Amino acid sequence: MEAKKLLVIGVGALGSAFLGNLRGQFENVGIFDGDIVSAENMSTQPFYNGCKTDIPVSKAVFAAGKLAQSNKQTNYTIYNKYFTEDDFDVIKEYDFIADFTDNIKSRQVINKGCVKYGKPAVFASINDRELSLYFYSNGKACFNCILRKATGKIKEGCESMLSAPSPDTVNFIMHEVSNFLQDKDDGGNMVLFSLFNGRRLEAYIKKDAGCEECSLHSLDIEDSTLIQACSSGIKISLHRKLDLGLLKNRVVSSKLIDDYLMYREGRKSFLISGDGDFLFTGYSLPEAKELLSSLLKSKP
Repeated sequence: MEAKKLLVIGVGALGSAFLGNLRGQFENVGIFDGDIVSAENMSTQPFYNGCKTDIPVSKAVFAAGKLAQSNKQTNYTIYNKYFTEDDFDVIKEYDFIADFTDNIKSRQVINKGCVKYGKPAVFASINDRELSLYFYSNGKACFNCILRKATGKIKEGCESMLSAPSPDTVNFIMHEVSNFLQDKDDGGNMVLFSLFNGRRLEAYIKKDAGCEECSLHSLDIEDSTLIQACSSGIKISLHRKLDLGLLKNRVVSSKLIDDYLMYREGRKSFLISGDGDFLFTGYSLPEAKELLSSLLKSKP
């Protein structure tokens, strides 16, 4: 596996635990995440213990720096941004894709890129009851085949993670993903791991002839700028570079730190990156969109 290139998208609770346990198995690893480390992360993401939270610190940058200290034989490439359809060419550069994002919208976009280039991928998610891993390989059912048949509200990981993944959960992920990456599994299967009793369930998913992604290739992802809206915040990506200096002049009491513009008033705050990513905390979705519109009236 050493000669293969692995792209890890999302380095929150599951993604950071996965990266921390790779132990030099790959020569080249890409780390893709636009989030920063926050104090609220520490209870579910102990990988970031010791990281400063009073200034913006990129999760991707911190993770690559920490891992490089102990895995000197691995080359880490940093993608400090939210993953969008504009980033499909990044997927093209890698042999395997590991999706640990905690929201459905991002998985849809990543799935679209993997189907486009036929890249094998694992889609991992966790809630308060179970861990699920879906393994995609070219020609098999894609993530959208599963999603289009889902019923009821799907709970996002950011709304249900109360503690860090247990050692048993992490070991399960490493074992299952390792088997897939070593071609011991052909893909097209979903594996569930109960957080209560450690029971393993597996099901093979039949490719859906009506799937808008892998069968009809006609899926149009609604509002591609909105990455996520949940209890932890609202994430929006404009897919373009911004002039933070110009924006700072428009926002009284904002602070420009490295490649981020920060603003806080009471329980509301927002963070803007130079790559055009926004994180709104304490705002409703309509409030965030209205604020975004007012900030970009002159399109910096």
